[in-house]
Amino acid sequence: MTPKKLKAAAIGGGAAGIASQIPLLNFVNCLCCALVVGGGMLAVYLAMRDEPPAPATPYGDGAMIGVLAGVVAAVVGTIVAIPMTMIVGDPMEMIRGVMEGIEGLPPEVLDAMSGEEAGAVAAFGAVTFLVSLVVDVIFSAIGGVIGAAVFHKKPSA
Repeated sequence: MTPKKLKAAAIGGGAAGIASQIPLLNFVNCLCCALVVGGGMLAVYLAMRDEPPAPATPYGDGAMIGVLAGVVAAVVGTIVAIPMTMIVGDPMEMIRGVMEGIEGLPPEVLDAMSGEEAGAVAAFGAVTFLVSLVVDVIFSAIGGVIGAAVFHKKPSA
């Protein structure tokens, strides 16, 4: 993997990771992880924009760049989520506030959601990162393959 491709993966993955944590914009990810797929496509575009035309489409390179962009997106998204939670507020507290208004909800459910122990928060953060890592890598690799197909330059006939 060349430094140019690594840099492209870092930029594409970083853009996807940051965009995935911006309030309201992060809902775009509900559409088949569109921001993460777009990050993989951006990474492949940046990596292939100066490449000479080739007869075969480099799907493998696109997938590899997408995988690296997915790893970067998961790491950057996790890092950016920390200050965003401080600014916007904890989403679990918002959900708990909504659930308190539901009549007939057993109190055990609310008690289970109010686990404020540091160990529970750390475990939840670790699980969230691992799930994000897997999902981001898969969908960013898909974006990388799509990007390779779209941005590949074919030789003139």
